[in-house]
Amino acid sequence: METAARAVLAILLLIAAVAKLRSRAELPELLGAYGIPGLARRPAAIALILVEAFVAVLLLVGAPGSAFAALALGAVFVLAAATARLRGHRRVRCGCFGAAERPWSWILARALGFTVLAGGAAFGGELDLASPTRDTLVLAALAILAFAVLVLGVLVLALYRHVGVLSLRIAPSAALELEGEGPPVGTPAPALAGLTRRGAELVAFFAEDCRLCRDLAPGVRALEREGVAVRIAYEAQEGPAFSRWNVPGAPFVVHIVDGVVAAKGLVNTLEQLDGLVATGRARKAHAAA
Repeated sequence: METAARAVLAILLLIAAVAKLRSRAELPELLGAYGIPGLARRPAAIALILVEAFVAVLLLVGAPGSAFAALALGAVFVLAAATARLRGHRRVRCGCFGAAERPWSWILARALGFTVLAGGAAFGGELDLASPTRDTLVLAALAILAFAVLVLGVLVLALYRHVGVLSLRIAPSAALELEGEGPPVGTPAPALAGLTRRGAELVAFFAEDCRLCRDLAPGVRALEREGVAVRIAYEAQEGPAFSRWNVPGAPFVVHIVDGVVAAKGLVNTLEQLDGLVATGRARKAHAAA
């Protein structure tokens, strides 16, 4: 059983390493979903390929401790899947068996399955199922409990995020758009570095000590993944921009289409953020009709 588990783990790791090597050009971008900073993504991609291949070779030759190395890799995979979900990704790509996008739950289940298999390879030799001793049963119980705690921890983190998102959505859907606050609707957007003034853009004015701003940040990033260019301005760093844009306070969001202000307002919830963007799109479509 232990030998078979090692062989399967080695094959899986070799396939994953080869797949990542073939898609090495886009692998650094894929790692961004798992919280890897931009400058570290390419070195991390190279290290991941090398580690997977190295551990696979160790498993094939039966090197001592190789199964525990695979178990550690499995824990890293589970943690990466949890991190991706906490960052707001419902579908992610890992590059293990091609770069196809998969549901987050599938990536997590696959990582958990790999971890369980690695655990069997690591502890299989110590578990004599024919005549289990007291120490063997205690070891098995501890392994099961550790795995259960890991799974529950991942589920609690996912639930925590869902509760946070739900609490942000329980509020009026319309952003507070007042005529005397922010740049006038239908006029060119004031100067701000980083704006392309082409297509849809979202400017979010945040403050560093603003809890609502921190809560809204994942929603703003989600719009960015949907194709809306996002520019975040923090008050402590870009105070003059707040004055030029007549921002009354944070969080304040302005939706711009082709350099023209389409919608604006104080935004306190994800629902209001979605409503503001929808209002801007509707006004643009109406003007073009």
